[in-house]
Amino acid sequence: MLREKMFFALALLVLVILRSGAAYSDDVVTLDTRPGITQSFLLLEPKDTAKGVVIMLPGHEGEVEFRKTPEGDYEVENHGGGLTAHPAMRETLRKSGFAVAVIAPPSDRTLLAPRFRKGTEHLEDMRIVIGYLQKRYGNKPYLHGHCLATFSAASVASRLKSDGISGLILSSTRSTGKDGAVTDFERDTVKVPVLLVHHRDDSCPQSPYHNVAHVKAFYQNSAPKVDIITVTGGESRMKKKQQSCQDGFHGIKGVQKDTAQAIVSWLLDKDFPAIVEGAKQ
Repeated sequence: MLREKMFFALALLVLVILRSGAAYSDDVVTLDTRPGITQSFLLLEPKDTAKGVVIMLPGHEGEVEFRKTPEGDYEVENHGGGLTAHPAMRETLRKSGFAVAVIAPPSDRTLLAPRFRKGTEHLEDMRIVIGYLQKRYGNKPYLHGHCLATFSAASVASRLKSDGISGLILSSTRSTGKDGAVTDFERDTVKVPVLLVHHRDDSCPQSPYHNVAHVKAFYQNSAPKVDIITVTGGESRMKKKQQSCQDGFHGIKGVQKDTAQAIVSWLLDKDFPAIVEGAKQ
């Protein structure tokens, strides 16, 4: 009888361990969004119960690919996606207890043009993703967009009137140029906390640092708080054939890890550095 009880207790312990391990997984999730269209994203989960969820919207043209390694992990191949496509950003979030969803283009396209990012089709795709993540984790997700993807994050937050969203993070924010600015969306609709992350020496003409104060003023009327993290230093050099809006200071290159940690502190409502200083390379 004692042996049977010990065996049962051991089996129960193994089952608990297996179930605990099953809660920690990385996977590519594909959802039906519009008629005949699907939206995929890489979902990275923390080891313990998620403290929150962050939707990562890669910058530039949003082109990302997910590759599973022999070890079972996923690598993200991106093309100028900036901070929201960088491994330091997503892994810092995950290690800090956040679930992370890295968004790929929907099945009807490979690139995300500014017009699409601002349109109703993208809004519908993201609305379905937001609802799925909220139901799965019991938390409203944060939206984090970088560069051109700040159009995605700002548009969705504005047009949903912040419904289902915990907060808005914009890095290397698009604030001028032929494609428009995040301040073109309807004013006084974003009623959640906003964080603006920007490199002081950003060389992209569509996202100059001196416009950050204007973007802050745009959100201040309705958001409960609008904070700014200024990044300095890092690496100004760009990969061969890349433009200033794809890498270097604009992509916060060389300071991604420290910047990610500052963002996490903001998400956890802890003290965060107003300036993240990186050594110039």
